[in-house]
Amino acid sequence: MAEKVVFEHTMDSILRLLERPAPPEQVAALDALGIDLSKPLLPAYPVAVHAALIDYVARHRRPDLALDEAQIDLGLAFIATYNQTLMGRPLKALLWTIGPHRTLERMNRTFRTANNFTETRLERLGPTRYSLWFNFVSRPGYYQGLVHGTVAQCGVKGIEVQFSSRQGDEVTYDVSWQP
Repeated sequence: MAEKVVFEHTMDSILRLLERPAPPEQVAALDALGIDLSKPLLPAYPVAVHAALIDYVARHRRPDLALDEAQIDLGLAFIATYNQTLMGRPLKALLWTIGPHRTLERMNRTFRTANNFTETRLERLGPTRYSLWFNFVSRPGYYQGLVHGTVAQCGVKGIEVQFSSRQGDEVTYDVSWQP
């Protein structure tokens, strides 16, 4: 299998959650992670750089929270920021139109716009409840926030995304909302 990489627009959406222009200490910290802000972003970054960026931005944005909670918050903020990008605007409109069931069914395709490795499986557990499996999750809290934020774009209320299980890099979430 090819190296797991995360695409430029995904990295850019995370970086948008930091101050602009980045102060020198952030520039240095990001450079140490492998992200050189003095140049255009690369087309893709190794998954390890993406994971380190998630940790850095989550800690920077929400130092008051435990890292997992800060990562959930970052996942939610990412969705809001991603909606402002060229790729995100049409996706938001599509998700509102197709609703939560089809949105969850399309998770594999949605995440594949962000990277070259994500695969998902979906199992319906009830009228508004699903089990969502990911083949590779580097930061479970961050993905929990991403899934919550994605389902929220469908206009449903009472969304809950709970960590269900983890085996190695595979993670399963229990996703539900109010009928």
